[in-house]
Amino acid sequence: MTRPERRTFATLAAAIVLPLILFAALQAAFSMQGLRRQIEADAMSRVREIQSAVDGRLLADLSALEVLAGSQFLVKHDWAGARERVLGVQRRRPRWRNVVLTDAATGKEIWETRSAQVGAAARPWIAEQLAKRPSDLVLSSITGVVGGAPACPCVAIHAPVLEDGMLRYLLTAELGTEDFQTVLGRREAPALVIAIVDRQGRFIARSLRGERWLGKPATRHVRAAIARAKGGFYRGVTYEGVANYTAFETSLLSGWSTHVAVRADQLTRPALGSVLLTLTGAGAALLLAGLIAVFAWRQARERQAQAARQAQSEKLAAVGRLASGIAHDFNNLLMVIGGALERISQGSADPALRKPIENAAAATDRGVQLIRQLMGFTRSQPLDIGKVDLTLLLENLRGLVGQSIGETISLAIDAAEDARFVIGNAGQLELALLNLAVNARDAMPNGGALSLRARRSRTEPGLVDLDVVDTGEGMSKEVADQAMEPFFTTKAPGAGTGLGLAQVYGVVSQSGGSIEIESRPGAGTTIRLRLRRWSGP
Repeated sequence: MTRPERRTFATLAAAIVLPLILFAALQAAFSMQGLRRQIEADAMSRVREIQSAVDGRLLADLSALEVLAGSQFLVKHDWAGARERVLGVQRRRPRWRNVVLTDAATGKEIWETRSAQVGAAARPWIAEQLAKRPSDLVLSSITGVVGGAPACPCVAIHAPVLEDGMLRYLLTAELGTEDFQTVLGRREAPALVIAIVDRQGRFIARSLRGERWLGKPATRHVRAAIARAKGGFYRGVTYEGVANYTAFETSLLSGWSTHVAVRADQLTRPALGSVLLTLTGAGAALLLAGLIAVFAWRQARERQAQAARQAQSEKLAAVGRLASGIAHDFNNLLMVIGGALERISQGSADPALRKPIENAAAATDRGVQLIRQLMGFTRSQPLDIGKVDLTLLLENLRGLVGQSIGETISLAIDAAEDARFVIGNAGQLELALLNLAVNARDAMPNGGALSLRARRSRTEPGLVDLDVVDTGEGMSKEVADQAMEPFFTTKAPGAGTGLGLAQVYGVVSQSGGSIEIESRPGAGTTIRLRLRRWSGP
């Protein structure tokens, strides 16, 4: 074989072999990247599922404790009556190990439910709460693992008892951690180690030997991760010596973090298998050299198509925002026109004007229907909804809302008969109204009036307007415009999550409704929940 022939042969061999090697390497890399992404997605999905379950339990406990903190027994300093009320609730909540009422001024315990002891110095985790800034003491809070008391280690939640807008007493519930351990147990998989960790990096629950590790520090890998970020992924080694790859996220409600650790070898074993399978299919890869040009061309076309789709998506998003604003503006105009036509129709006896007025009203109604469709462009789809009796719901809320807002605020409830039934979720709507009532109470530190009233919409017969009206401080247009955005708050840093109105918005939008805010500084606030009217039996 001549040298040119050898050179040609070598070139041909390289042209065949190099694409095979490159293909095998790329395939292995793509496979590993795809597997890593899938493992990350699965682990993070588990993290959020567990975190949601834990937050749900904590939120239920906090809500119950806040209702107790607003009890008239505490307002009247009827300590025996307050303790008996708390005991009644505690019997229905087995994880409540103990509830303590502490005097914020003296730092002494007034009573606890576990024993008849009174006058003891505040426990360390309660004293720590009382030492916080005054602005932080008017909000409910959650601490991590506490110990040194009977039936503990446990976790503690706190609800302030306010007088004249300032902390006067602190109501603390010490909770067992069995429920959190149960959440992990139901989701434990052989290749996973799952843990819930408090702000200080101590275990609240762990899928492997949870009772042994309760209250003890997590590994340095866990503590470094939560000190560095609120969520993400990190590599670590468990106390059992298992190398792992961990997804974690920190709860906005509690500050606790949930960690799902996957064995590291789950990443490497499939990747090696992928390389072997790729090399076994080397014969098929011989076609790669001839298809590279076509492949590159198709990839370029796909990138161009993807760029075009992205640009179109951005245009649609912009159109959606524009359409929403235009729809609201035109809806307001049509409401004014429709109201004017109705008044003209009622005040005119001229038969010659009747037909033009009816035609104009019909056109206005069609415009309203069109606006509804346009406004639906950006509306979330309702989930798990049905028939809700507003009259019954509001009456059932009367006592709870009255206790929550206190004696200095008068409460009026009124539901019209033709606005009795709406489409929604009764439980979530109750929580939304209670949330709005508490917000209204905070806006009236010196007392005032709160009204909950339901009326059939005058402009849209298919809707019911459920208004929450207070005579409080009101808010500026700029604040009202942002009030329902998640995490927006006018309170000092650390004094509020900014999630209250966003949660109310979520409940209403999932029911196919909407929210309107009418407010001016010093003139009170009206929050209108516009719900779909139930038209069935």
